[in-house]
Amino acid sequence: MRKTLFTACLIIATAMQAQVLYVNNSNGTYQAIDTKLNEEVTFDSDQQLIRFLMNDGTASRFATAKVKNITTASSGATELTYDLNPKVAFDASDTENYNEIVETIITDELDDESGDFVENYTPERTITITFSENSVKASSLTSDITATIDGGHIVINSTRGKVAYRVTGTCSNGSLKIYSTKKFQLMAQNFNITNPTGPAINIQCGKTIYFTLLKGTTNTLCDGAVYNAPTIAADGSEEDQKGTLFSEGQVIFNGEGTLNVTSLGGHGICSDDYIRIRSGNINIINAAKDGFRTKEKFVVGRTATAAPAISINATNNGIDCSEGTLTIEAGKLEIKSGSEAIKVEYEEAVSDPAVVPDAIIKGGYIKIATAGEKSSAIKVTRNYTQSGGIIQATVDGNGSKIINCDGAVAFSDGKVTGFANGTVATDTTSAGGIKCNGNLEITGGTIALECNGKGSKGINCDGDVNVAGGDVTLIATGENYTDIADDKKSRGITANSITVNGGKIVANAHDNAMTAIAGIALNEGTVNAYSETSDALNLEATQSGGWLLTKDAE
Repeated sequence: MRKTLFTACLIIATAMQAQVLYVNNSNGTYQAIDTKLNEEVTFDSDQQLIRFLMNDGTASRFATAKVKNITTASSGATELTYDLNPKVAFDASDTENYNEIVETIITDELDDESGDFVENYTPERTITITFSENSVKASSLTSDITATIDGGHIVINSTRGKVAYRVTGTCSNGSLKIYSTKKFQLMAQNFNITNPTGPAINIQCGKTIYFTLLKGTTNTLCDGAVYNAPTIAADGSEEDQKGTLFSEGQVIFNGEGTLNVTSLGGHGICSDDYIRIRSGNINIINAAKDGFRTKEKFVVGRTATAAPAISINATNNGIDCSEGTLTIEAGKLEIKSGSEAIKVEYEEAVSDPAVVPDAIIKGGYIKIATAGEKSSAIKVTRNYTQSGGIIQATVDGNGSKIINCDGAVAFSDGKVTGFANGTVATDTTSAGGIKCNGNLEITGGTIALECNGKGSKGINCDGDVNVAGGDVTLIATGENYTDIADDKKSRGITANSITVNGGKIVANAHDNAMTAIAGIALNEGTVNAYSETSDALNLEATQSGGWLLTKDAE
């Protein structure tokens, strides 16, 4: 019956000299077939699939069971078009059109995160620390807050709670070190501190530090290229001094001022606990090592009145979260790095099940550029999840990836646009867009990746790729890499299996556009696949719905 219906419509279209035949699907979409360019119409053996072969080699195929009707007019709808020559480009409007999640201030003291909000902290005493070129002084000291001063270097010892330190002034050979048994607030009020022999600020306190960048202020920190020997603690251990701004405890940035950090000998900003940025303008002008280095977690959010703006220029990693979860919900981040731009790692010999090394992107705008070999835009030890936000990434190193994940990857919303320009690395690691050792789930959002180097892949997934929504564009048109025994093929998607239940995939590759070991299934949605030198699909796809358009090499 279906075959008869299609044949009749083709006869009618020819008799009417109608150029376009509209095949309307039950899911509300429809395909426009140019009958004057059609060379052949075929059905499979049980008439479940119909295939239109055009004179340019393009084959359009869909399931007859999903066809609602066939007309020679569009009924006013917008026709479903295809693109076998896609383009990937950064959208200038992305810098303004990203979403942000406004934080909720937690006041319940029983909640572990309530301590992250300076709104819940009311200082009872404020100490003003004023730097000058050759000296530093502190006012309003008490018996439980003492200061030791050596030229422009000051060491505070405190056992008092509810304290705020207001820091101001300029010193080219100075530093601030604070020992405290209680959490405190540090208010930055136009300070400019350089320590030629170590950290400019060293917080030897395992408690929360509220680092408040006062509105309208510009604050500057710089360390030295070579650090003095570390101080020996009371227990005989060496004190940490890992960067220009170092803290043993968690650092919570807030306020609407600016902090400029230069690191000549260590990390830019480092915490042996975690870092949370709620607002403020933070610029890592240069970091000899990592821009930000933290352990338990790294969080970027926004207050109700302001979002942070973060700029990082790092020799090594832009942001390195070594033992916890990285979460970005808001703000603008621009990262230039010699190694990973964002790295969420956990590489202990004996793993701690409480450590969750995931990357979670919920909002914000992230601009990334990396240059080193095998230096990915985002490298994750466990899982990567994106439900919002916009990422624009350029990775130039051989063997580099835009998203490189040891676990599973899930996209439900947001946008990723990226260029991977490198070829195969010295250890034969290929470059590409998304590398996923687990399963890849796409239910929404926009992904557009162009991989220019030899042997690159748009998506390389060891597990299963499941697409139920969203818009995916993949270009991998660099030549195959044949300089090693195990050739590296340039492909759009390679996976164990590929299942499409919705959304749209456009894949343009030098080799196969889509390759799967266990099969390719199209149930709903749209797939456009083109290969320059081979078959668009390495396996014949099973199809129960949707629209499959392929073009093999001539």
